[in-house]
Amino acid sequence: MTACPSCLSGTSGFLIHSSIPLTRSILGVTVQTRTTGAEDAPVRILEEKTAWIEEGHFYGLLEFWEQYYNPAQWQFYRLERPSSLPEHLPEPLDWERILQMKPAVWIDGLIERKGIRMVRQPIVECHGTRPHTTIGFELLARGTDSSGASIPPLVLLKEASSQNRLFHLDRACRIQAIRSANSQEGQFLYFINFIPSVIYVAEHCLETTMKAIRASRLSPEQIVFEVTESEFVEDLNHLKSILRYYRNNGFRYALDDVGEGHNTLDTLRFLEPDIVKLDRKWVSGIQHSPEKQKVARDVQEIARHAGTIPLAEGVEDPEEARVLEGMGYLWQQGFLYGKPESFSGSDA
Repeated sequence: MTACPSCLSGTSGFLIHSSIPLTRSILGVTVQTRTTGAEDAPVRILEEKTAWIEEGHFYGLLEFWEQYYNPAQWQFYRLERPSSLPEHLPEPLDWERILQMKPAVWIDGLIERKGIRMVRQPIVECHGTRPHTTIGFELLARGTDSSGASIPPLVLLKEASSQNRLFHLDRACRIQAIRSANSQEGQFLYFINFIPSVIYVAEHCLETTMKAIRASRLSPEQIVFEVTESEFVEDLNHLKSILRYYRNNGFRYALDDVGEGHNTLDTLRFLEPDIVKLDRKWVSGIQHSPEKQKVARDVQEIARHAGTIPLAEGVEDPEEARVLEGMGYLWQQGFLYGKPESFSGSDA
């Protein structure tokens, strides 16, 4: 099967022309084991002082060059992967401009050095006056840079989108979530987020995810794939085909952010999720808002008729929890029950 556009490695990069011969000691810092002559190699030496370097590897070399050489004397050109030295080149970029262009985080590098970790937030089942029971966890991805500092999720998504690496980031997060869940004891549910817009053909794009699950101790019944409504509202048929693939393989799926966005209730009916998560917008202060109570009741009523489990997220106040439980939201999630935290095996 031909790879879909999201799966393909990038061909964007830079042509570098230096004032010194470009030996492997200069260009091989992060690519020592690569073959420079291969058509798809990340580094291609075209002439003694000229080479093309794939974008991710290029940005990884900047700090090294600045420390040991004088790249301000070199010339840099933004260029797709060439088969030979081009006859006509674009305008060169000076060193200061190159430094300004460097992304906050390079997604391929983050994935290669295993800079993605998972945190978990509990999901509970309420029992009236009796203590609640933890039935599962939502697994949330966090990035760490080379110094160990945290990278905010929104930065990861922004950079992955600009680098055409959303599929790669999403896949790496799914696999890391499965590995983290596999390290835990007990028969909990694990809610794993995914971005449907980067999945073209489920059987192909989700192959590594299925392989990771088959290699784990987890049963399909423990996995709930969770999707936010904002990611799929424009192509519901495509999303349903992905969700059908999950269900046919024994997994459940959850619809996130319900109550928010366009035509939410019709969307819920069409997609037939196993679990619907009432958006925190309708949860916060629900005890004081007739409007929020109406939305919550509407979602719960449709969920009841569809045989779907309603789950309220963003619960922070005991009174919110009480009101929602009275409406039928026995599954709840939020700071009232625990903030996202690291857990044993999150870096497995």
